[in-house]
Amino acid sequence: MAAPRRNARSHYWLLCYHGQNCILFSFLLWLAQHSPRASGFAPKSSFFSKDFFKSSSESLAASPALYAFKLPSLFPWDAPSITGKTVGERNGLDLEYPWRFEGRFIFRPSLVRAGRDGNFEPPSANLVSLFGYSLGGSVVLEYDVSPVGPYREYVTMGGVVVGGLVSVQEPYKQGGVGNDGKNKLLGVGQWGNNLYVSTQVAEDVCKQVWGVPAQVAEIEFLEEGDVLSDYFLQSDKSFTLSGWKNSRILSSPKEANADERGRSVKRYGNIPIFWTPTIKALWAPFAIPTNNRAENDSPLPVHKLRLSASALRVRRCDRIMSRAKTSSTGEIPLGLALVVDNVLIEIGEKVTSGCLR
Repeated sequence: MAAPRRNARSHYWLLCYHGQNCILFSFLLWLAQHSPRASGFAPKSSFFSKDFFKSSSESLAASPALYAFKLPSLFPWDAPSITGKTVGERNGLDLEYPWRFEGRFIFRPSLVRAGRDGNFEPPSANLVSLFGYSLGGSVVLEYDVSPVGPYREYVTMGGVVVGGLVSVQEPYKQGGVGNDGKNKLLGVGQWGNNLYVSTQVAEDVCKQVWGVPAQVAEIEFLEEGDVLSDYFLQSDKSFTLSGWKNSRILSSPKEANADERGRSVKRYGNIPIFWTPTIKALWAPFAIPTNNRAENDSPLPVHKLRLSASALRVRRCDRIMSRAKTSSTGEIPLGLALVVDNVLIEIGEKVTSGCLR
């Protein structure tokens, strides 16, 4: 009977020994995670955070401090996925354009009265009008993919603008001297006087990453309706669009072998555009040097955009406003909309140097 006792005692001490090793190893992992010298870890993150329960291969690839262990997965079960997006997450497909948006949009043009309902001239640009009216309207976007996940956007367009002032440092030329902060004028563009988004995180990314003065609003899409209808009734921060199914040109799986969201369809375009986010304006991709600068004008920050899409149509779009809104805005709808589906909008970094073209 003595031998079985010794075997049981041996197994007991062996189990204790391995248990101590597991506790020691867990402590070392915790120490490595919280040490500021360990690359790849945030000092304030918790040991039992959701990130820790991802596969060890992903964690090891991100951390040189742990890569030396080269251990198999510590937690083989499926961990809960993290759905929250980091503000400004770089989700681009091209290094030159680190942010991307995918979805669809409509542009509903209207003649808008300049100088009324907040539709005044934007800073560092010139509003073009004829007989007191300019070409504005609204742009309505539905993003399936963005740096902060799906959301909706509504932009009231203030009119056509010209001469947007930007400053870009010219590169040094061989045998010459570089120009430090040469002023340029952007040619012609479309200015948005107000930009609304459907989520708080979308407002945050617009303000913190690109400096867009976005506002959270209620933006409702109703699928039913034979035609697109853009409602603007009471609240300045409540927008409803009915007949939104008409914005999905590629909704049929039989059309060009596309899936229901059109993602398998090839995109065309790669159209370059300039974007000055602080005044919410898109510009044709050309600029001219200038030495003239108004005393109160400050150069606008400028980004390069690239626009691609799979399909576009011109479709009927009604504008439905209350009588009070019609008299206050002086808007004259044109009764149609440009519908663009399976769009890809790529945003580049702020241009501070190089050739702006």
